[in-house]
Amino acid sequence: MRTTLSAVAAATLASTLGTSLMAVPAHADGSRTLSGPTTGDPDVFMTYVSCSDVFGQGAAAQSRINLGPYAAPMGRRSLGLVPAGQGSASGPYSTFGSLAGADSSLSVAATGGARGVSYIVTVTSTSPAGTAWVGRSDVDVAAGSWSQVSTASLTYDWKLVDLASRAPVSDAGSATPAAFAASNGDGRGFVVTGFGCDGRPFNLDAIRAGGSTLDFEGISLTTVAGAQKQQATAGEQVALTGRVADAGGRLTGDPLVLESRTPGGAWRPVGPPVLADPDGVSRIAVPVEQTTEFRWQRPESQYADQGWSEPVTVTVAPPAVPQEQPGDQGDQGNQSDQKPGQQADQKAGDQSDQKSGGKADQKAAGADAAGADQAGVPVEAGAEQ
Repeated sequence: MRTTLSAVAAATLASTLGTSLMAVPAHADGSRTLSGPTTGDPDVFMTYVSCSDVFGQGAAAQSRINLGPYAAPMGRRSLGLVPAGQGSASGPYSTFGSLAGADSSLSVAATGGARGVSYIVTVTSTSPAGTAWVGRSDVDVAAGSWSQVSTASLTYDWKLVDLASRAPVSDAGSATPAAFAASNGDGRGFVVTGFGCDGRPFNLDAIRAGGSTLDFEGISLTTVAGAQKQQATAGEQVALTGRVADAGGRLTGDPLVLESRTPGGAWRPVGPPVLADPDGVSRIAVPVEQTTEFRWQRPESQYADQGWSEPVTVTVAPPAVPQEQPGDQGDQGNQSDQKPGQQADQKAGDQSDQKSGGKADQKAAGADAAGADQAGVPVEAGAEQ
């Protein structure tokens, strides 16, 4: 955020030279989407100021983009501001070319209500050299919804202020900008409207000033997936990484949800969100049973929409089929060929032995029997002759 001191210095210089405030450039109509408090516009920007004195020193509030609260008047997000304490107001600064037509506005919301202030500094034909008209208006908004605050609708307490000493010269009563211009002359100037005087956090959106409307939305993030290897065996653990970076390449450390699918199938989450390590990288190791595609899903956050990384594929080759060695089959064939031959040889040998042995035994038995008869020895019954 910028301070209003530079604008006050410009007003002092212009008044000292006896002219009105520096010329206000024309702005193109249209909506501008911002992802933070920086506008890049010297005539419309976020600032902070003391709640008691436009020339006093205020304290900057912390800012962030977030969803809500409630339903944002434009888009889905708004600019959240957390004051450093009481006594300072933060909000938009904008220049105008005509006090009579000054009509900058903003939308504000606070779950606990908010107290703010609006200042107008202008130099008109009725303000002596070295002075400026300063108007101040207290602004309170209730909790529960968004409220629109318009400069043209506010009633300001006006004073003529010496710009060198910043001391009040005279009071000029209370009036709206258009009514004051009608009685004290028209002129150029700037307006600052901010909240946080009570120290409570609040949100701003739909700021209209200088012909533009500021809409605060989320930042753009990119998610990238990585795999330790892209080829694995079935059941092998594969390490996967996920990185989230902003437009400048800075890792944001957003939590990620790993999703997987077989090629052509439906995406399914793999476990709970994975938190980033101190290096801002989400890491996980998963077993891979078959060829699988993996990607990281970045859930919606306060400051960014959800998104997905491009998938990475881990290919699992099918298990190899064991093949018989040609030499082993030949040996088995030789063994099978040898067995029938060996059996035939054995049978032939056995038969030969039986035949020759049987004949020899028969001859020997006959000779014994003949000898026995001759010797008078009796033969057992049933014995073959």
